[in-house]
Amino acid sequence: MKAPKLIFIMMLSMWGLFCSCSVGSHGQRSLEPNGKNDVYQMLYFASLAGSSHNSQPWRVEVYNNSIIRLYADITRALAVVDPDHRELFISLGAFIENLTLSAGSLGYDCKLILADNYSKAKPVAEIVLNKASATPYNLKLIETRMTLRTPFDTNAIKENDVRRLTKPDAERIHFFEASDGEGKFIAQQTIEAYTQQAYNKAAQDELANWLRFSNKEVDAKRDGLTTAGMQITGISGFFVRHFMKPQDSKKESFIKAGIDKTKKQALSCGGWIVITSSGNTVAGWINTGRLYQQIHLTCTELGLGFQPMNQAVEERNYKTQVVKRLGIKDELVFIARVGYVSVVPAPVSPRRSVADFTRFIIR
Repeated sequence: MKAPKLIFIMMLSMWGLFCSCSVGSHGQRSLEPNGKNDVYQMLYFASLAGSSHNSQPWRVEVYNNSIIRLYADITRALAVVDPDHRELFISLGAFIENLTLSAGSLGYDCKLILADNYSKAKPVAEIVLNKASATPYNLKLIETRMTLRTPFDTNAIKENDVRRLTKPDAERIHFFEASDGEGKFIAQQTIEAYTQQAYNKAAQDELANWLRFSNKEVDAKRDGLTTAGMQITGISGFFVRHFMKPQDSKKESFIKAGIDKTKKQALSCGGWIVITSSGNTVAGWINTGRLYQQIHLTCTELGLGFQPMNQAVEERNYKTQVVKRLGIKDELVFIARVGYVSVVPAPVSPRRSVADFTRFIIR
């Protein structure tokens, strides 16, 4: 066996690539909004929201620095793993949550108007800003929030912490201990759903399109799945950035390594967060995104690792089984694993600049 191939396989045995969640980059997330106006700062914090494959599917128009119109950028949709755009609108909900938190901290009240029906030409949401008393929020939590792929502590989540995680909406947010029968079932279904998706050729092609291996490509596109965000560091990271191509992700060695990594992730956590919705509607998905972002920010504050693992939602045959076993009456829309961690690395997920996705219009 040739040395480069040996190193390649060794690296793959440690790191999985095939995963639908927000991930990072080798460098700075995005330019900090130092010296920029309030609306620019709000949009900067909003853009730090998570999105599947780090696709960042948002487009914004700002009118007179008082009205923000948010559009779904369908050119960034994941047609294979997210054909109904559920995850896309969840990402927009997370964007809105960050924007609302940062606006309040900067001394603005937000009037949110969601569109009744989705249309590509119309905004998904309109946010009207009005000056108000500040509602302080620790914006560092938004900046340091990140998806963790490392093994989590398998100890049970403390009762007080579980209450904190489910507090935003106890009716929609469900918690299952990893050691319980339901938690073990979620883990197994996640592994099997991931395996099914990993061998889907169309999903493989879609994944490859969002991989950003070289530093040059990361800096040029500021989105997608990168080595640092997937925590492929050191010699392994150097090798991937300089010698691998995104199309290599379709090789059997990549696929098997991803499955092995997913098994370790699913079996190393303290519990599972499940979010349900009253139906498959754009408004319901956006609300799910806001809840997801609130939970993830709370995890950041509590020292809990958080990783969306939605394969059992994306693969419909597994979704049916999970809904039946958990006794879920509403629509299953989101799954994530959580667990205590001793070390949280600095976030490195790249983001496009505010100017890249925003038009400022003065009338």
